[in-house]
Amino acid sequence: MAALARFLRTLGHRVHERPDIDWVEVGALSLSAVPSTSVIDPHDAEIDRLLRGSGRIAATFVTADRGVPATAWWVRDPGYGPESTQRQFRQNLRRAEGRVGVRPLSWDEFRTLGLSVHRDALGGRGDRGVPTLTTAGWGSLCEAAEATAGMEATGCFVDATLAGYIVSWTSAGACEGMLADIAPRFADFRPAHHLYHGFAAGMIRRPGVRGVTVGRTSIPARSSLDAFKRHAGFRPEPIRLAAVLHPRFRWWLSSALVRGALRTADRLVGSRLPALGNVAVLDAAAATRADRATTANP
Repeated sequence: MAALARFLRTLGHRVHERPDIDWVEVGALSLSAVPSTSVIDPHDAEIDRLLRGSGRIAATFVTADRGVPATAWWVRDPGYGPESTQRQFRQNLRRAEGRVGVRPLSWDEFRTLGLSVHRDALGGRGDRGVPTLTTAGWGSLCEAAEATAGMEATGCFVDATLAGYIVSWTSAGACEGMLADIAPRFADFRPAHHLYHGFAAGMIRRPGVRGVTVGRTSIPARSSLDAFKRHAGFRPEPIRLAAVLHPRFRWWLSSALVRGALRTADRLVGSRLPALGNVAVLDAAAATRADRATTANP
């Protein structure tokens, strides 16, 4: 996974490499497994070593039988098209029809045209927990993407101007969107609708591609983003999302009493607590511990 880790690092993430999975530092104190929809079953001792070594408080990952119910969003039907989407989504696809087009981007095009979209999308404020890339940083990202087998870029154009892109990675028949940016100045043309639809339609027809995914529900869930994916024709597939806490904090952070107190405090201050992003992570960790205990002591 070294090549994929290199790409993730160019986005400003710290990455902890393992043979079959990479762990990316997200938010203030968490780790998340990448690719985000890969089902893994790491040993508890390995997770503990990872958390101790990284200094992070929580690690989240998709597993077969632990944690909380979640959703992965997939297109698996080679016949996917406009009729696969919901009515309002189709209406947005018809908006500015003839002026908006979606097609693969060469890496030279991506290198030349993509930075302005990236900067417009983030507005100089930064997103995904990392800063807006500099010109040199953008060059490093493009080099890493081009060097990563299975990585491609898909662009959405309004007339002749790039309005958005998705960078995806295909491995073992699964194509996953890894990075997406949309320039807000093109919002009237609905580039996000065109881009997600065109990306999925193009990729699912590729030989050897058995599914196209735009990720899973996050902790905490982002209901508006999940609704957009559903309207775009991505189908929900049930998964289990596990969370494991650092051994030093595991016992008290996953207790019902502490979680209740944190939830009350979170409600009182009117915003999510920064410690783990949301008490939902602690709830997932408590469920993961309970599932593990049940498995170990049937």
